[in-house]
Amino acid sequence: MDADATARLLCVGDIDMDLIVRVPAPPSRDGKVDGRRIAQTPGGMAANVAVAARRLGTRTRLLGAVGDDALGREALAALTSEGLDLSHVATRHGEATFFCVILVDDEGEKSLVKVMSPAFLPRADEIMAAAFAGVAHVHLTVARADPGLAVAAMARAAGATLSLDLEAADLPADLPQGGGALADLLASVDLLFVSDRSRAAVEPVLGPLTSEGRAVITTRGRQGAMLERSGTRTQIPGHRVPVTDTSGAGDAFAGAFLSAMLDGADDATALCRANAAAALSTRAYGAQAGAPTAAEMAAFLDVDGVRDA
Repeated sequence: MDADATARLLCVGDIDMDLIVRVPAPPSRDGKVDGRRIAQTPGGMAANVAVAARRLGTRTRLLGAVGDDALGREALAALTSEGLDLSHVATRHGEATFFCVILVDDEGEKSLVKVMSPAFLPRADEIMAAAFAGVAHVHLTVARADPGLAVAAMARAAGATLSLDLEAADLPADLPQGGGALADLLASVDLLFVSDRSRAAVEPVLGPLTSEGRAVITTRGRQGAMLERSGTRTQIPGHRVPVTDTSGAGDAFAGAFLSAMLDGADDATALCRANAAAALSTRAYGAQAGAPTAAEMAAFLDVDGVRDA
């Protein structure tokens, strides 16, 4: 990204490297399967969303952390080549970079093992006002009070809107009824991304996710997506495409939706573009490899017989 260009979108959260292994099916408990190493590629939800939005032309900044190891250097090199603003990515000396082992089965569906590290998320002292300067929107990929509440406060002070990707798998097992501190974070969110599976898992604990002033997007894989806002509902069907790897499809969706939103698109148009980006992202192994450019997405929508709403 040009040094004098101000980012419009800030993505806050995880950066990692993914080791992708092809298996016929995930092993059962105490089971064993033969696998084939496919690739070692950059990933992390925040990084994936940032790459997806940047490829569609949105100036994007990333706030996160990596270790000072070979994996960290590889991740930063890949993200630099995408033209992202990485001036607020911390390199943690003496710490390992967060990475994931992703098992992709014969249908392209994934199972994932997160190999945790202290460098998984930015620390409170790394969340500085300078990272929020000039951005119109902040996207948070971790539903934890720390650092979530600090990010929400910084976004509000900067006059930026805030979105959150809510995944049931990332929530603590002892989450109290009603959400506790997570409820405080949700109260600050303008736009919530959640899959249908995660929504079914978290609403019995958190209560209804729809709230006055907050839009909720529920992704449904091949069934498309739904956006609920102020009592209205917008639904867009999905695309039937050959699937290689579903890793990062939800992040490609979020990046494309936010890019369209920042360009002034209405809900239906933004959902249409997001669905197309998610479908195209499954064509290649890796969470970022398949994220489309604007030209690729426009061609796909034209060939698939779908026009922007």
